[in-house]
Amino acid sequence: MTPTDRRVLLDMAISLDGYVAGPGGQDAGLYDWYFDPPAPSVLIVDELVAQTGAIVIGRGAYGSGDAGGWDDTPYRVPHVVITHRPPTVRPGRVEFVFATDLRQGLELATGAAGSRWVTVGGGADVARQVLAAGLVDELQLHLVPVVIGAGLRLFDGPTGAHRLDPVRVVESIGVTHLRYRLRQPG
Repeated sequence: MTPTDRRVLLDMAISLDGYVAGPGGQDAGLYDWYFDPPAPSVLIVDELVAQTGAIVIGRGAYGSGDAGGWDDTPYRVPHVVITHRPPTVRPGRVEFVFATDLRQGLELATGAAGSRWVTVGGGADVARQVLAAGLVDELQLHLVPVVIGAGLRLFDGPTGAHRLDPVRVVESIGVTHLRYRLRQPG
């Protein structure tokens, strides 16, 4: 798959007031639905796991210090971490690869994903970068009915202007799943 064939999904949980993380990067309950998903959210999670061939995340989503990373994930695919501070990697069930910039990270993820999607799944900064670069094909937001009031917003700063076409809306207990296709310029 070449970079022009790459399929990139930006997948984030978001509060009603637009935050993807609370103060200090805490998830503020935005992913409570994910780890014990009610029906029909379980179908969304299963689809996401099945279609993802590689994941791109930022350093903050990976974790701090050398103790970052995690094994509590259904994704048994390479996780590409965009960072200028690569830690010592501890062995685990998930493969973590480190890249110093977004383009390099997406190239690594595309190579690892094969015919499946590259999912950008963590970190407001990386999410904003991939949006601003015009590299997102689809956007999936998991809208959680909470108001956080402070923290990290997805659409802060230079994310670019985007036109979106709705793909689907799935209502569930404690979350509404919204999926859009981004219109390509031209």
